[in-house]
Amino acid sequence: MGKLEERENRRKSVIGSMIERTETLSAVGAGGRGRPKEDRELKRRISLSVLPSLYEDIQKIAYMQRKSVSELVAGMMVEYRESHKEVLDEYDKLQKIK
Repeated sequence: MGKLEERENRRKSVIGSMIERTETLSAVGAGGRGRPKEDRELKRRISLSVLPSLYEDIQKIAYMQRKSVSELVAGMMVEYRESHKEVLDEYDKLQKIK
């Protein structure tokens, strides 16, 4: 066997042991590390396209209110959803018919 083949065999064995180790950790579930998972709704990351001037003004408002732009937008979305409850109810009725 040449030196290149020996080196390649050693590399394969090292990588193989690394893969086996990660598989065993994932099978065990990395038990007990970190905080226990809570049963709550997680936020979804989305992308919006807005005019730069509008975004700059929203950033200024957020700064003055000591909030993030994300908090402001989320609050506006909650208000919008609450003001359109009847539309959501109608949507739910239509989806149940199908």
